[in-house]
Amino acid sequence: MLKIKELKKYYNGKKVLITGHTGFKGSYMCVLLKYLGAKVYGYSLKPEKGSLYELLTSGLKQNVSKKKTSLSLKVKKASAIVEDEVFADIRDLKGITSYVEKVKPDYVLHMAAQPLVLRGYKEPQYTYEVNVMGTVNILEAVRRFTDKSKRSNPISILNVTTDKVYENNDLSNYAFKEHDKLCGFDPYANSKSCSELVTYSYAKSFFADKSLYRVSTARAGNVIGGGDLNENRIIPDCFRAIKNKKDMTIRNPHSIRPYQYVLEPLIMYLNIMALQRENEKYEGNFNIGPDKKNCLTTKKLCELFFKAWEDEGSKSKLIKCDNPKDLINEKIDRYNLYKKYNNTKIIISKKNKKSPHESEFLRLDNSLIKKLFSYKEIFDMEDTMRYTASVYYDILGKKNIYESILNIIETLS
Repeated sequence: MLKIKELKKYYNGKKVLITGHTGFKGSYMCVLLKYLGAKVYGYSLKPEKGSLYELLTSGLKQNVSKKKTSLSLKVKKASAIVEDEVFADIRDLKGITSYVEKVKPDYVLHMAAQPLVLRGYKEPQYTYEVNVMGTVNILEAVRRFTDKSKRSNPISILNVTTDKVYENNDLSNYAFKEHDKLCGFDPYANSKSCSELVTYSYAKSFFADKSLYRVSTARAGNVIGGGDLNENRIIPDCFRAIKNKKDMTIRNPHSIRPYQYVLEPLIMYLNIMALQRENEKYEGNFNIGPDKKNCLTTKKLCELFFKAWEDEGSKSKLIKCDNPKDLINEKIDRYNLYKKYNNTKIIISKKNKKSPHESEFLRLDNSLIKKLFSYKEIFDMEDTMRYTASVYYDILGKKNIYESILNIIETLS
């Protein structure tokens, strides 16, 4: 498995096209790729007001305006989080085709999606249009572009789906393997199963020439991290409860999911794209899930987050400052936030029989990536919660979020 320092040689100066770059994972990926020296091109819907992407863009502009901090020197020549971006709909085939032809990417990372289970129930048609036809459109755009182009190296393509693509019968302690049946239950999960099948068909029908294309899919676990502000997700709901000084109500306290820190799958995505571009043996469909110890109940996850919130508020271990006086002030600021926002309690809601179906148990078998990529988990749950709570504290404190996330990435180098 390639580490951050090793990934630099694969991505420095290379053009990476990301669909869905304004989303939660896409935002983190933009910061990570910028750190690696890549030229990042984004195709996505316009970011929502107050989103993580907006916070990062604002933070980067603040860094550029500084002259004396070590972090600002690394982004001094940049004025934006990406080299170029288009705010458009992935359902627009003409638009995405035109953009692929303009960018001429070395890597294509497809993350644009309608990613929410409950929204899938409310808007099934839209969910299928985005998640299925959106996949068709990006793959078709790459096919049309490459048909017209002579390339010295293949385009490396990765379609990011989800751990929910499998037919799930809630078998206790069963970990899904890559060859298990793809048949998601709800519209979101099912649309992602379809996205996998679309990718398979394009790989076999149009992308068989390995001198032009290398294609994989990645099925990640439930990703968590500071700055996720999406509705109906457990950690963002915890943060909103803290921010609004309300109790945290849990719908499904005993549901088990494979939780992992946001940078964990992102680093693995970069490994897959880099290595498959060098050698086709790294192509495939991969589970990127945590080890069994990080498959937790919803209730346990909430408890760990609130514990991390308390620890970070009182200890402030992650704060980095050049000036000792600034460090003391930062810790005082965070402690004051902790005292102000520290009255949230966990409430277990009664089971609502009319609630949409959600699986009780889900776990991924990650033995394939361990064998092929020598994968080993980078973040344990303690680090995951610590980093997550730290960034949320910085959001509450109106700190520079670009700098907050960059600090975490730098700890890996």
